[in-house]
Amino acid sequence: MTSKTGHPWNPTLLHVPLKIVLPLVLVAALASCPHTRSDHPPQLESSSLQPRVSAAGIYHTVAPNENLSVIARTYDVNLQLLAEVNNLKPPYTLRPDSKLFIPSADKVKPVEPTADNDASLPRVQDYSGLFAWPVRGKVTSEYGVRGGELHNGISIEAIEGTPVTAAGDGKIGHVGTIPGFGNVVLIEHANRIVTVYAHLKETRAKPGSPVKVGTVIGTVGSTGRVQNPSLYFEVRAKSKPRNPLFFLPRGRDEPGTPIGAGSTGVTPG
Repeated sequence: MTSKTGHPWNPTLLHVPLKIVLPLVLVAALASCPHTRSDHPPQLESSSLQPRVSAAGIYHTVAPNENLSVIARTYDVNLQLLAEVNNLKPPYTLRPDSKLFIPSADKVKPVEPTADNDASLPRVQDYSGLFAWPVRGKVTSEYGVRGGELHNGISIEAIEGTPVTAAGDGKIGHVGTIPGFGNVVLIEHANRIVTVYAHLKETRAKPGSPVKVGTVIGTVGSTGRVQNPSLYFEVRAKSKPRNPLFFLPRGRDEPGTPIGAGSTGVTPG
């Protein structure tokens, strides 16, 4: 099956071998089956949330005419992982002398120059528009590697009390308080995807209840370890974090413009 953009969906999560440096564990035991449709995720029995984990790898300095796909092949790193962990944006053209983080690599390797328009090369998949922005505000922290740590989600600064809405259709998997994250809501979506909403001032959701994209599930707050009112937002596939900016609308819809209930009705295959 395909996403809204027409790209095939690969739900296999890509990740770097990581050492947890800030373990904050949430155990959300749900008594009943959360979904009746087979394309929804299995029962959410537990989820481990870490806003930051140490990242093993090296930085590659991009030379003229080096292509992202060929760099990924040279280092034997998954192309999608490489794009997401470096928070790249379409059309994913690399600027000479820029630094590219290579997960798990231990030494710099020479890369063969290749034209970007080589049709034989694999392409990065961008699922922008699969989910809607949960709140309008300034993104103050992005997904990616900074200071030797991989940041697993994004932070969106907004006025305290601003409504936070579901990024897509699904079912409330957990509502509660987690040390460091404050008040948290987890929503389970189709294809074993979960979205995380943290630092909420208040929650307006009940575990097990269905939600539609745009449904208010809480309000922006500063609960947990955060200085200013903001929303911490994650997208997880098979319990592993993915770059939310690859799933949220880009361009004129960025950030915070709802994209309509039909947008998340796409069933990636």
